[in-house]
Amino acid sequence: GRARGGRERLRALALPLSPEAIVALPAEQLRAALGSAGTPRWQLALARDIRRRGRNKEAARRCRRRRLEALAGLRAELGRLGRERERLLRARGLAERALGTLRGELERVTRLVLGDIGDTAG
Repeated sequence: GRARGGRERLRALALPLSPEAIVALPAEQLRAALGSAGTPRWQLALARDIRRRGRNKEAARRCRRRRLEALAGLRAELGRLGRERERLLRARGLAERALGTLRGELERVTRLVLGDIGDTAG
């Protein structure tokens, strides 16, 4: 495909280093390797372009991986929050039923007390 054709064209240009080495080598070592080989300017420019494109490709790969990891983390958080919401809704339902029971009990006791007051006053 496209990558193989690009490698064949690079071989035809006779760069002193492979594209992988150009991308992987630290900048100082790359300059030393290309400088000591008496490399023409056009080959230096080509090596810089290969390095820039290769580094960009690696950065894009890392970015995609981080984005996928972030999405997976968000999905997990969404699931956790959904379960927490369900738990809280159940707890609220229990609390509302308990409050209703307490209000009913308070009303019953209030009627009893007021009834007793009415009985003793008459």
